Amino acid sequence: MTRIMRLIKAVTVLLLAVCAIAAPALAEVAVVDVARVIDASAPGKAGQKYVDNLKSSLEEELERFVKKTEKDKDAQAKAADKQAELNARFAAEYDRVTALVMDELRNVIAQWIKTNKKGISVVVPAHTTLGFSPAADVSGEILKKLNAAAIDFTAK
Repeated sequence: MTRIMRLIKAVTVLLLAVCAIAAPALAEVAVVDVARVIDASAPGKAGQKYVDNLKSSLEEELERFVKKTEKDKDAQAKAADKQAELNARFAAEYDRVTALVMDELRNVIAQWIKTNKKGISVVVPAHTTLGFSPAADVSGEILKKLNAAAIDFTAK
């Protein structure tokens, strides 16, 4: 009986030791409201302005094209082709700008993870969670860091 008690104590001590070693390996998780951070950030606003200006420019280009070709017998077909071409250009540029902002956000978050004093090692988008405590939301901290970034959207 005493052997069994000693064995149980030894196993318990061993399990406690394993748990103590494994505890630091558990990741602290935070969430970021990605859409809110990007919409409120300086790079996000600059990207939106760039895309809005591009859209206006492409619309003007289409208007000039339509006026230039309005007397052609196939003017409608030419206008439709030009519209498709400009839509493709806009979509490609929109995707490029979005990727630049997201890359910068990822860099900011990676840097924040390395320097945060909360022990957080994982950041997930808030919209992908089933729920979280408001204390887990680090959107404000990430927004401050992202606001310090500058992205040149004109560089290709």
